[in-house]
Amino acid sequence: MIKWISRITGAVALIALGLGWWLFVGLSKAPAAAPGLVDIAAWRAMTAADAGAKPVQIRVLEVGRDSAPMLAARAGAFGGKWQTSYNAVQIVYPDRTLVIGGALDHLTSEGMVQSQADWQFDDAAYDELTDAMLRADQVLMTHEHLDHIMAIARHPDPDALAPRLVLNAAQISALPQFALGELAPALKGLSPRLDGAAQQVAPGIVAVPMPGHTPGSQLFFITLENGQEYLMIGDIVWSMTSLEELTMRPVFTQFIIFDPNEDREAIRTQIRALRDLMQAEPDLVVFPSHDRVWLDELSSRGLIEWGFTD
Repeated sequence: MIKWISRITGAVALIALGLGWWLFVGLSKAPAAAPGLVDIAAWRAMTAADAGAKPVQIRVLEVGRDSAPMLAARAGAFGGKWQTSYNAVQIVYPDRTLVIGGALDHLTSEGMVQSQADWQFDDAAYDELTDAMLRADQVLMTHEHLDHIMAIARHPDPDALAPRLVLNAAQISALPQFALGELAPALKGLSPRLDGAAQQVAPGIVAVPMPGHTPGSQLFFITLENGQEYLMIGDIVWSMTSLEELTMRPVFTQFIIFDPNEDREAIRTQIRALRDLMQAEPDLVVFPSHDRVWLDELSSRGLIEWGFTD
C-alpha cells in the first residue's frame, strides 16, 4: 500500500511539474528561422519619393503605468519586474500630426491594476490624447485590444473623430466590444481604409499587417526626414528582452488575459523575424508599446520625446 501511495505521489508530482513547465516555460521559443516574413526593402521603396515631406519627430504620451512580474511578459523569466507603459504615439510633421494608438481610459486602467504601488493614471494626459486625435490628420492603431482602443471606442466627440480614423476591418469589428454601452453611431458605419497589404498611409509611414497577437495587428515602419528609421511593433512582445531572448509570453498569460487566444506560432515566428531584422539593420529603432524601460532608453538617446506637441 505504501509503495502504491509513493508511486501515485510521484506521478502527481511529475504531472504538476510538466504542467508548470508547459504553462510558464514551454512552447515559447522562437524558431531557428523566419524567411520572408519582413521586407524592409519593400517598405523603404514605398516612401523613397517622400524626401522633403517626411515626419520630423516621434513623441509618446503616457496616460498610465503599472508593473508586473517579468514572467507575465516573457516565458521562463522567474525574476525581475516588467515596467509597463500605457501610451499613444504622435508622429510630428512640420505642418501636421498623426496619432497611433488609443491607449486606455481611467475606468479600464483601474480594472487592470497589477501593482498598487506602481499603478498610476493621468487623467489630464488622457484628455490631451483625445484632444490631439481631433487635431491629427489621421488616427491609427497597432491592434484592437482594450489598452489600445479606448480613446477611440469611448472618444467624447466621435463625430469629429470618425473621419480621421484609418483602421483595418478587424479593428473596426472590435470597436463595439469596448464601447461603454452602445457604440456611437459615427463609429458604427466605418469602412476599412487599410486593405490588408503593406501600404503607405502618409509620407514616411508604412502600415504592415502582422496578424497573430490579434487578427488586426500591424506594424508601422516610419522614416524621419533625417533618415532615422523606426519600427513600431505593438504587442508582438511586451518587453524588448523577449526579442533578446527569442522568447514570447508564457501559455499562462494567454489563458488569463487573451480572449480569443493569440496565435502563438505566428508570434514566435514574428519574434525570430524581428530579431533577425534588428541584427541586419542595427540602426533601425524597434520599439514595442508597453516597455517603459526601453522607451526611457530611447528618450535618453534623443530618439523619441515624452509628451505630445500642440
